[in-house]
Amino acid sequence: MRKKILIYLSTFVLALGLVACGKESDEIAGRKTDDYEAEISQMLEQLSGLDEATIDYNISYMASYEDGAVLVELLENYKDCHKEAGDFVGLGDFSVEKSGKTVTSTLVGDYSKRDLKMTFVYSTLDPSKPTAMNIEPVYTLGETMQKAGLNTVMGILIVFCMLIVMSGVIKCFEIIPKLQNRAKEKAEESAVTTTPAAPAATTVVDNGTDDLQLIAVIAAAIAASTGASTDSFVVRSIKKRY
Repeated sequence: MRKKILIYLSTFVLALGLVACGKESDEIAGRKTDDYEAEISQMLEQLSGLDEATIDYNISYMASYEDGAVLVELLENYKDCHKEAGDFVGLGDFSVEKSGKTVTSTLVGDYSKRDLKMTFVYSTLDPSKPTAMNIEPVYTLGETMQKAGLNTVMGILIVFCMLIVMSGVIKCFEIIPKLQNRAKEKAEESAVTTTPAAPAATTVVDNGTDDLQLIAVIAAAIAASTGASTDSFVVRSIKKRY
């Protein structure tokens, strides 16, 4: 009997300990987890009931308020992905966790085509209102891997294209000087061919010296034939007959 009582007391103490631990973990940053869940659930249900015209109106209306930037961002994100999601079915998994000075709560909304995940971020200094709100599609592992593969292929193609462009630019730096040198050589050759030839210099034969020599020879011949001195006569002119 005493053993049964001890077992009952031990079980009761353990149950109290578990309840106490549950109460301690029920609050994050001084706010109950139920409040986080109620706030994000209410927002997701309200968004799911809006059409595109109402979303545009709320975006333009909230943009005029200083504190409306967070809500405007959420509305724009929902506008981009609500057509892909389809019709609203219900609420899915909820989670909230604290990391450093921020508290993050997430809620998955079940839709007919694709689920959406809404995220609220709070500051531990003031957890009463979110500092950031976002909603995005939930992709499967296969879709995520496919997108990652496409991004990898695109990155590799871009790198190879840039390498080809850089190789072409470097090759141009080698070709351009050669083309410039060829153009320069052609210009020099054309300049040489178009330069007029210098006129041939005309040589002027000075006949004065030849005439004096010829006069001296003639005077000597006359003196030799007549026996007279070369001083006794003067040769005034010489006529050449051909």
